[in-house]
Amino acid sequence: MKKTFAVLLIVVAVLAAYAPAARNDFVWDDTALILRDPLIRSWRLIPEGFNHFLFVDATASDFYRPVQRLAYTVDYALFSFRPAGYHVVNILIHTGAALALLFLAEALLLAYGLGAAPSRWISILATLAWAIHPVHTAAVVYISGLADPLAALFGFLACYLMLRSRARPPRQTLFWLLGAVIAFLLAALSKESGLLFPLVATVIALTLRDYRALFKAMACSVVVATVYLSLRQPAEHNPSPPSSHVAPLATRPILMARALAEYAGLIVMPVNLHMDREVDARPGESTEMNMKMFADREMETWLGIVLLGGTIYWMLRAARQNSPAAKLLLLAGLAYLPISGLIALNAPVAEHWIYIPTAFLFLAVGVSLASLLEAKRPRPALLLGGSVVLACWMTFLAVRTCLRTFDWKDQRTFFERTIAAGGDSPRMLINLGGLELSERHLDQASVLLNAALKKEPDQPLAIINLAVVALRRNDYKTARQLALRATEMPWVDAQAHELIAVLDDKEKGQVNPLRLRLASRTGPPNWSIEKRYVRFLDETGATDAAIHELQTCLQTQWYRAESWQLLAKLLTKAGLVNEASAAQEKAMAYDVHLLDRSQTL
Repeated sequence: MKKTFAVLLIVVAVLAAYAPAARNDFVWDDTALILRDPLIRSWRLIPEGFNHFLFVDATASDFYRPVQRLAYTVDYALFSFRPAGYHVVNILIHTGAALALLFLAEALLLAYGLGAAPSRWISILATLAWAIHPVHTAAVVYISGLADPLAALFGFLACYLMLRSRARPPRQTLFWLLGAVIAFLLAALSKESGLLFPLVATVIALTLRDYRALFKAMACSVVVATVYLSLRQPAEHNPSPPSSHVAPLATRPILMARALAEYAGLIVMPVNLHMDREVDARPGESTEMNMKMFADREMETWLGIVLLGGTIYWMLRAARQNSPAAKLLLLAGLAYLPISGLIALNAPVAEHWIYIPTAFLFLAVGVSLASLLEAKRPRPALLLGGSVVLACWMTFLAVRTCLRTFDWKDQRTFFERTIAAGGDSPRMLINLGGLELSERHLDQASVLLNAALKKEPDQPLAIINLAVVALRRNDYKTARQLALRATEMPWVDAQAHELIAVLDDKEKGQVNPLRLRLASRTGPPNWSIEKRYVRFLDETGATDAAIHELQTCLQTQWYRAESWQLLAKLLTKAGLVNEASAAQEKAMAYDVHLLDRSQTL
């Protein structure tokens, strides 16, 4: 099969499988990373985007991914807040990652000594399976999952450039290595998992016993690590709240076995797909439910141990009889290790985490099957039957991916289907409860939030949302009790003080300005609370104080167009026309669609 036809096949397959996603809305973290991030609103803010971790106006994170933010900056310039364009870009970047894998796979198999024909066919089939596999929808259909395709696109490209540099004359090698370094760095700045690719290139050089290439890969790794750390370390970073999923070291081997079994099931038969997967056994609503849950987890533990043993046997046997397969399994294991459960992350397992490891795993499977076919030389009828099974499995993957895209249709569909499929974690219950609350469905919100508290007592977000439910029911006593309880919780203490100020207004007919000021000064900067405080000052006749408060905020958070726009309104009210005009120009400079959106409001 010609390379051009292979490229066309993969592009068409990906676009066909993911096409329905273009009609989806923003969901979950999209609201924070796109609708509320002030740093994606103008090309002038691109340098500042490298000075901040993700989630500027939301719960703090440990994610330093400026290239992901840069991609959203381009999206916003092109599409404003129209989600279809963002989805199309995600699909195109995933397509690019698949093509980068196709070229890397063929070059790698050729370097490992396979013939031209088997290298071509194995790389095409493995890449096609990887590109349309439904387990990757969490990274492609979900706009906020863009970091994975970005890191893979640049990482695969960098490794390909490193391989190609081996066959180039010395004078041209430098240019190929420079391209590889840039691609490695872009992968690392797209997502933390992108830091694995220089290590992957180093291991490839080791398995090829090419010590010149090994030296080059190690030099590239040092350069990438130095530049990456020099950008990440000084960036403004509010530490994320402690995760409830961090397991003690003694129990991590058990969770690692369960995670391996969970991922294996998702790869072979991706039927039950959902976000917020869990492999620990949490208390249920009844003894019978607890017993069933623990029994399932115990079975999953043993299955994971068996799978681990089988994988080790496969790798050792391949090392003696099929060296390329063993080397590819080594690369897959290297890419999988950080998300295996050995390292404490913000969740036990997640579908999109195996985006990169599965690429090398599918190649290893393809090489092993090709070797088996060559050794056994099956009859034509058996070969035909195997081809039919493979074609049916590929068709199933494409259809399942297409159907899975509809799970991200909108916020309600996403939360309800996730919970119905088994992702009924406290986080998901709280998100759906918050949606019900925003739509004034107080009874449904209360049920969901209490269910979250039953799973995770003292969950801050559930408590603060229940306080809002009580407030809207005019149950001020319960609302105040919950809000006071929340003031002791670092996640939501600022929102709790803000809610108490609202309660004071409801019960006493006046807002306590000191309480609002306390809310605006508690925890990391919170523009939503700061904006309420500034508007309160203005509405109570203290416009000058509101201007001063906003100007103080802008000294450190000068990049927020909405702040400059509000300042312009306050300055106009105060009769400072020239200053107001200058502030409005700043607002326009920091949001390329500010005028368009203002005219539609």
